Amino acid sequence: MDIRCPCCHTQFTLEHAAEDEALREFMALLAELPREVSRPLVAYVGLFRGKTRAMAYERQLRVAREALALAADTALVGAALSDTVEAIRGKRDSGEDTRPLRNHNYLKRVVETLGARAEASQAVAVPDGEAPRRASRGVMKALEAVNRGRQA
Repeated sequence: MDIRCPCCHTQFTLEHAAEDEALREFMALLAELPREVSRPLVAYVGLFRGKTRAMAYERQLRVAREALALAADTALVGAALSDTVEAIRGKRDSGEDTRPLRNHNYLKRVVETLGARAEASQAVAVPDGEAPRRASRGVMKALEAVNRGRQA
């Protein structure tokens, strides 16, 4: 059975795709994750790819595993991945930095920041009758994702 790549429209057989062990493992990894984590993970892995070269499936799998290993809470990692992808794409769109990522240092800082904010939001209670301050949209999404992950 022939299938066609949705990006480059190259045709190849389904058997050929199934023979690559790293690709199978990467797809299995994505299937196990909730959609809120798998979609930003795929976008994040794409940030490591250069403009002119494809990325080997082995490297994609390694980058994905390393990113997920940054925190035990996958919801926190998913929120951090979303924020990281959004920030890096913004920089690339503005022409600020178009180089592919080489390491996870930026993602590590985002995970640490979101984790600290989640802990702080749980530790600080808002007194009765006082309205809480509004946080930015990205922070609120991340905190909601972390809270959903802890409740599950």
